Amino acid sequence: MATLLTNRARAWVYSGAWVADCPRGCGNVEYLFDLFDARDPTSPRTVRKPQFWCSYCHLLADIEWAADEADIMAVLGRRPIPHNRNWLPAGHEFALRAGLPHGQTVADLEDENTEHGIGGQ
Repeated sequence: MATLLTNRARAWVYSGAWVADCPRGCGNVEYLFDLFDARDPTSPRTVRKPQFWCSYCHLLADIEWAADEADIMAVLGRRPIPHNRNWLPAGHEFALRAGLPHGQTVADLEDENTEHGIGGQ
């Protein structure tokens, strides 16, 4: 039986795929799109899940998406290696613990691309 809606799951990008941590804190991470190939930046990501459902603790929650979700993916999609296609929202707990960049703007991501020799659009 699924738990009622509680906190929002914050969407973030891991290796070119939108994911979210379980807001209950059970430690699980779920993909937020069905049917995608993270190794292929042109792979369609059209089956967006309407809500976060934790397959571990069965929490059901709304998803908090980045306002510039499409632009973030467009910039990250130009990176040739999926391992380098990452983005975390401002104040994300994992980013803070690991000392990773978080809350980057699209311009920040573009600057990173330029620093690594990845051209624009």
